[in-house]
Amino acid sequence: MPIGGYLSFIAYACATTFLPGPNNVLLLAAAGQFGFKRCLKLLFGIWTGLVTVMLLAGTFCTLLGAFIPQIAPYFKYVGAAYILLLAWKTFRRKPPEISSGESISEEPLTFLHGFLLQFLNVKVIMLGLAAYPGYFLPYGSSVVLIILFAVTMTACCGGGNLIWALAGSLIYPFYSRKYRLINSIMALLLVYCAVKIVLT
Repeated sequence: MPIGGYLSFIAYACATTFLPGPNNVLLLAAAGQFGFKRCLKLLFGIWTGLVTVMLLAGTFCTLLGAFIPQIAPYFKYVGAAYILLLAWKTFRRKPPEISSGESISEEPLTFLHGFLLQFLNVKVIMLGLAAYPGYFLPYGSSVVLIILFAVTMTACCGGGNLIWALAGSLIYPFYSRKYRLINSIMALLLVYCAVKIVLT
């Protein structure tokens, strides 16, 4: 895989995972209520679930591409279309409403909660199914590429998760004031990623 394609994938992964989504909003709220240390089990559960889902997505796309080679070239268009949909949703997204007076639960969520959430998180599943065919499948089908994909996607998602969990209630006021600018930049980055996928 060329370094330019890999860097483009990292830009895509960061653009799609650093903004509010189920994982980040949950971590923002949980860390705001319980503190960062008490949310570490939830955070590790999310990361373990993420890498598992990404390994499964990469494996599924590779097997499908191996058994039905005629479909593989069209994967990138499906991935690009989904990325454009994410760009539109990102552009229109408003800050999540999190009231500090509301209680999530009496105890922090556990490792298992974070892990299982990834298998119900349509955004994470679709990110894996859209990204792997567009960025990795054109360069072959190997276990190394699947692992590289899963680890990189999890690292990018994990970076966003860490930022939201560490910032807790501090990041929410900044995002709520500047969300239009931040969303516009991220949406344009996603459009760029979609174009790169189609032209690859």
